[in-house]
Amino acid sequence: MKTGLQHEIESTPLVLAAPDAPFWGFGELFMMAAIFLVALGLVGGGAIGVLHENAKLGYWQVVEESLAYLALFAALKVLFFWAGKPLFRSLGWTVYPVPAMSLLSIGFALSAVSAVLLVLLRTPQIQTPFDKLLNGDPFSRLVIVAFGITLGPVIEEWLFRGFVQPVLVSAAGVFPGILITSLFFGALHLSQNAGLWQSGVVITLAGFAFGLIRHITGSTRASAITHIGYNTLPFLLTLSQGANPVHK
Repeated sequence: MKTGLQHEIESTPLVLAAPDAPFWGFGELFMMAAIFLVALGLVGGGAIGVLHENAKLGYWQVVEESLAYLALFAALKVLFFWAGKPLFRSLGWTVYPVPAMSLLSIGFALSAVSAVLLVLLRTPQIQTPFDKLLNGDPFSRLVIVAFGITLGPVIEEWLFRGFVQPVLVSAAGVFPGILITSLFFGALHLSQNAGLWQSGVVITLAGFAFGLIRHITGSTRASAITHIGYNTLPFLLTLSQGANPVHK
């Protein structure tokens, strides 16, 4: 017997959503970016002062980044509370009309296509900053992988496809807005991948796919599940072999 939720999901037509009309704008985007960078700087500086060289270990860097995200979402909560809006629902964390396994399968397929693209683009096989984090110690690798296939994709979808994309779609139109968001997404991952343009291209294309899914379904929950599927294969390969996944 189907539950009410299953019936709602299956009966919801899959149509291209109308352009987003968020109540926030570019001012709020710049303000939140500044809050995150300041929080990351303070947390990172404090960690170095207390932990010294240990602050560079992978698991401590995950903790530091998580604390900066916590400060960012606290600021977002204040912003949305002041506007009288629910935070996560406003960021698109809603029921979607696509089965979760289908979204995971799309993510797996995107990951496979990305791997082929990296080969076709002749991506240099060099040690990246992300390699160094993963090769630091087994516990760091475990923490990074766990974060990379759980909270990491969810947080990135809330921020990029939930907070940034609606503003750019509203200002520039659907496909330009999604593309610009994806370019930011790809650019912000370059530092982890030694600035390799091939990695930037592949991650940008993946971000565009996540953006389309978020826009078509109207749900960042849907794009987050796809993102989790995209990260799962390379990150699990990392856990078993110590290899570097370029998809974040």
